[in-house]
Amino acid sequence: MISQQALLNILADGKYHSGAVLGEHFGVSRAAIWKVIQKVEETFKLTVFAVKGKGYKLQNAIELLDKDTIVRQLDKKTKQHVSQLDVVFDIDSTNRYLTAKSIDGTASGYVVLAEQQTNGQGRRGRTWYSPFGRNLYLSLLWRYPYGPAQLGCLSLFIAVAVVRALNKLGISDAGVKWPNDIYWKNKKLAGILLEMRGEASGPSAVVIGLGLNMSMKSDNVDTENNIGQPWIDLETITGKRVGRNRFASLIIDSLVDVLNVVPEKQKELIQEWQSMDVLRDEDIEIQFADKIIHGKALGINSDGALKVLHENKEIICHSGDVSIRRNK
Repeated sequence: MISQQALLNILADGKYHSGAVLGEHFGVSRAAIWKVIQKVEETFKLTVFAVKGKGYKLQNAIELLDKDTIVRQLDKKTKQHVSQLDVVFDIDSTNRYLTAKSIDGTASGYVVLAEQQTNGQGRRGRTWYSPFGRNLYLSLLWRYPYGPAQLGCLSLFIAVAVVRALNKLGISDAGVKWPNDIYWKNKKLAGILLEMRGEASGPSAVVIGLGLNMSMKSDNVDTENNIGQPWIDLETITGKRVGRNRFASLIIDSLVDVLNVVPEKQKELIQEWQSMDVLRDEDIEIQFADKIIHGKALGINSDGALKVLHENKEIICHSGDVSIRRNK
């Protein structure tokens, strides 16, 4: 029986591959190849062209994630802190997977990347749209000897790590929308979800989830019906296809750099986050469970909470969905 993954590993180059040659390679008939092709299209929402005399090809070439390539490109210091790195083709949620592992006592530094999530998690119970092979879906398990109270700003600092990695790509104008959404010119590029478990005095286990748009322009990617806000991807920003394996390595390097200095360098990281703040001095709307308020964003305090000028008084917001008011 041919696995869909094995067939996709061949088709990923975007070139035509003869059904006869594929059948010979896998030791099956051309009819069996066609059946697996159909399953690939159904499972991964990919379009495969079938042309008589040429064979099969993906509509768009895909750089599949490769564990060995990612690990090889990691910084030497990062490798000391990554206990395990796995790449999976299809998973419900990388965060759910690692949360279960954290309960089982899995070591700190476990990284999981997926080609596709069938039920990716976003903030506040939302779903993170995760089409196959287009973007970066990554979760990292990290353990601290500290309690959650000492790690209250960690979600903000993860955003700092992501922007640092983007800077290394030459993207100097990415910013952070409180608390940790990554934006470029008022469009969302990435989202971050942290899930923390721990005793008040420690230790704590943190699962850090990142979804980042890399190449969403494809006929089989239904962004209109799956993303309810303005978005952007790296291919649009840079004008070229960004290597997924290389960027995964950059992100992991940057995450580990930040995680290793929390909470000791919290003051410096707060200042760095403030330099990336896209809401500062903007008129904003904050939606809570029971009400909506308007005001001017004044940055964050030392605890990472949002300061807002509301009805001539400064208030502190620890939660809420924030958006910039464009039509004042």
